[in-house]
Amino acid sequence: MTPADPPLLTPAKRQQAGHYEVLGETLAAFELFENGWNPYSRFLDVDKVDFILRKLHEKKPVYREAQVKFGKLHPVGSKWEKSLFDVTTWRFFKTDEFDAYRNRQDFFLIYVVSAGFGDDREIFVFPIKVFCQLIEKSITRASQKHGTKKVMYLSRSLTDRNRWFLRTESGKMDTISEANCFEVSKYRRAFNLLD
Repeated sequence: MTPADPPLLTPAKRQQAGHYEVLGETLAAFELFENGWNPYSRFLDVDKVDFILRKLHEKKPVYREAQVKFGKLHPVGSKWEKSLFDVTTWRFFKTDEFDAYRNRQDFFLIYVVSAGFGDDREIFVFPIKVFCQLIEKSITRASQKHGTKKVMYLSRSLTDRNRWFLRTESGKMDTISEANCFEVSKYRRAFNLLD
């Protein structure tokens, strides 16, 4: 590539590449494989299962099912956010989106967040019951067109890149506290929860 050649992956070309969920599933497949799980893709996303995970434990196969979600990371925008966080991602969920799976011990939600392919990214492994609780704690948004949904904001601490928070209150905050955030750091790269 010469300096006169245009970049191969412009934002417009990335948008044409397909659904961001495919990127999330691809990144998750690599991460799962590196952590000892063999991810098998489902041809159709039925029953909210993107991957069937298989691993040998004491010469016997262990199986888990996983739904993968992708969230685009964005630099925070407002002045008050910049004093607490450096990046954030948000995504809308129906209030009861995973209720049918809530009590399943073998079902997980894998949340991949990334600024772009190959850029700053992170992966979270949530037992589905925990993820349902996070949806409940998320900020409620109501509209005539879409009804009531929850918007889940996951934001990374400005002072410690290993700390991530679910924002539970909308609007300006002066500090990160239990009143406005719920820490989700222990689910960051928590592949051990699959065992």
